[in-house]
Amino acid sequence: MAKLKNLAGLKSSVGGVSRRSGMAIFAIVARSLQQISTLVITLLAAAFLMPAEYGVYALGIIFLTLIQTLTYSGFYNFIITSPEDDREVLGTSFWLITGLATAASIVLALAAFPLEWLYDATDLALVLILLAASQPFASFGAWASAALLRREATNVNFVVMFFQNLTALVGGVILLVMWQSLFALVAYRFIRVGAGLIFYLIAGARFPGFAFSKALAKRAVAYSGGLYGSRFLAFLSKYAAEILLGLYYTAAEVGLYRFGSRFANSATDVLVQPMSSFAISHLGVAARTDRQFERPARRFIGAIALLSGMMGAIVIVFAEDILKLFFDEAYLGAAVIAYALATRAAIGTGNTIMEPLFSATGQTGWILTFNAVSAVCSLMVILATLPFGYAAVSWGQVVVILGASMWAFTMIKWKAGLPVAGMMRDYLVALAVAAVFGLCLFWGYDTLKELVAADDLVQLIAGFVLGGVLIPLFLVAGYVLRVFTLDVFRG
Repeated sequence: MAKLKNLAGLKSSVGGVSRRSGMAIFAIVARSLQQISTLVITLLAAAFLMPAEYGVYALGIIFLTLIQTLTYSGFYNFIITSPEDDREVLGTSFWLITGLATAASIVLALAAFPLEWLYDATDLALVLILLAASQPFASFGAWASAALLRREATNVNFVVMFFQNLTALVGGVILLVMWQSLFALVAYRFIRVGAGLIFYLIAGARFPGFAFSKALAKRAVAYSGGLYGSRFLAFLSKYAAEILLGLYYTAAEVGLYRFGSRFANSATDVLVQPMSSFAISHLGVAARTDRQFERPARRFIGAIALLSGMMGAIVIVFAEDILKLFFDEAYLGAAVIAYALATRAAIGTGNTIMEPLFSATGQTGWILTFNAVSAVCSLMVILATLPFGYAAVSWGQVVVILGASMWAFTMIKWKAGLPVAGMMRDYLVALAVAAVFGLCLFWGYDTLKELVAADDLVQLIAGFVLGGVLIPLFLVAGYVLRVFTLDVFRG
């Protein structure tokens, strides 16, 4: 009988691991489809458009990203973490999010023609107006996503993301192939927004009615003010390089920088963004229950550092060969940008965990302080390196993000009152494992290119196969060293 119980327990344990593994894979696929679709559209745009044309769209997306950044913060976090009654929280927050997105869209539309004149970029005004028009509708998707995370329906949220991103990918590819134009990229954004509306409605999101609590709205505004300020400053820190490159040089440099950043970020965000979604969900549960934050924070710090570091290594090893093989040589300059920004993603784990952790502890004002100082430092470095070109700007940002990540851990200790020795241990060990993975991949790929007597495409495919073999081995190493666990994908 004891043996049977042990066997049943073993089967249950294996089944639990299998379910978490399946959820991990699906979460990564669902969330990464957004990055994959963005990357595919970027690659197609680079095939059909010159850097100057793509630069106009890139400038439009930068300003649109500010609205999206505000939509997925503040009130969004309030929905997930607030212990108030569900009906009041969801109803009040819906109107707050929609109103904020609408107001920001109007401001962007009014600024469209002045920005076109400032950047001397033809068609920029029309691009900005069209993109701004989509954002009030996109705010419904943000509200619905937060509502699902509040119900701990993280898996349902990822299912919606999967179908939304798949629809956007297919529609965007068809549009660009048939209509090789700057405005095909704008239409692609509308497909993404429309697909999100449809699939969130199918998943059960419904109009919350006219429930609105003034008292709750005041608490939501007080809670969200620091987050919105910090997100705006984080936006400046992340995109100031592109904004200033367009002013100092031309839209072509913006297009090249944007292409390199999309190339690197689409790869690393495949893993970081799903992890961020799970982190805010897990820490939100802790905020509403036992308020024990150290253990979930450590789980995510190790996992984010390891996964983003390994993906960054893949970008660094293969970027130049991919650009040489598939793109016009005008885009080769993007390789150095990709190297720098892939490195930045790997070492920026402290920044990544900062917002969900301090949102959960209710200390959003410190997020604002953190991002204010980080943004000032970033801007100073950009201004100092701008005359030396986009390569210097890119690597300058790596230095800034490393310093900011260290400061994030310091603030977690001083202001959140959590012990950080274990967090720093997990962060450094995870980065070390990722670095060894990168060295093994680099050495193995270099050896394969000497051994495989074939064209460049076959060698590149062989390199990706090698990477596919190494990844699970190093994930197991991360598990053994206690910096990676499938529990982060639970929920």
